[in-house]
Amino acid sequence: MRLAAALHDQPTLVTEPLATTPVTFLQGDWKMGNLGTHPDGRTILIDWAYPGSGSACYDLCWYLALNRARLPESKEATIARFRTALERAGVETAGWWETQLDLCLVAIMATFGWEKALGDDDELRWWEEQVRQAVQRQGW
Repeated sequence: MRLAAALHDQPTLVTEPLATTPVTFLQGDWKMGNLGTHPDGRTILIDWAYPGSGSACYDLCWYLALNRARLPESKEATIARFRTALERAGVETAGWWETQLDLCLVAIMATFGWEKALGDDDELRWWEEQVRQAVQRQGW
């Protein structure tokens, strides 16, 4: 709770270090209700209300937070699949991935922590543990 309050008061705790990591074009609202499937198997994204530039891991963490009950695999597997897909597409993730993922996990928890606190205990514990580990790795 103290970390979320600190981030709300001083968002630069996350935004400044994130600015040192790569950015990409984001859809901004990765949730199951905004996904479809093209006849050839590709994923279609609809509802482009929040597009912009940002950290790829932010869209990933948003997806994890909003789709927890509908994920076809664990959050860890989803994270690994996302990183593998980036690397398969030629994106070098060494040197920035862990930092960006940590910062985005913290940012999403500051955004959706209230929802996690009112929901499933296992879900809240997963996010709390991820944030605890991220804070430790980032030396905060």
